[in-house]
Amino acid sequence: MDRDKIVDAMLAKTKEIFNANEKYYSKGEHGIMVVQIRSEKYPDRWDSTILPFGAFYAGEADEGFSYDTTVHEKIAYVRRTGKNSGAEREEVIGTESFWHGAIISKDGNCICAFSGFAGEDDVLIAEAGMAVYE
Repeated sequence: MDRDKIVDAMLAKTKEIFNANEKYYSKGEHGIMVVQIRSEKYPDRWDSTILPFGAFYAGEADEGFSYDTTVHEKIAYVRRTGKNSGAEREEVIGTESFWHGAIISKDGNCICAFSGFAGEDDVLIAEAGMAVYE
């Protein structure tokens, strides 16, 4: 599977949502997308492609929000449970995130995730990548 095609689809959807939404556009580009595909040779390992969309964080570093951290927290939940992120707070453990935006393929071998917009838009971006994978 060509991860670049998956990332390209996610980036196109990110730009589409960004350009159509004044609240995002006025704040500037920020966010990060990740595609992870399970290694065929080593099924416990995941190969990752990460692409930033502008800044990795929002606000000042000491009081801002890290999208890089959040996207990986979403992925941690998905990898542990095999379910899409967006769980109730009680379902997450450790540093996992309950925010929407990471989805897993039907075969369990691909995770697409985005962090940077509202949860429903993060999901749309992840779904754009997943459509290419599946």
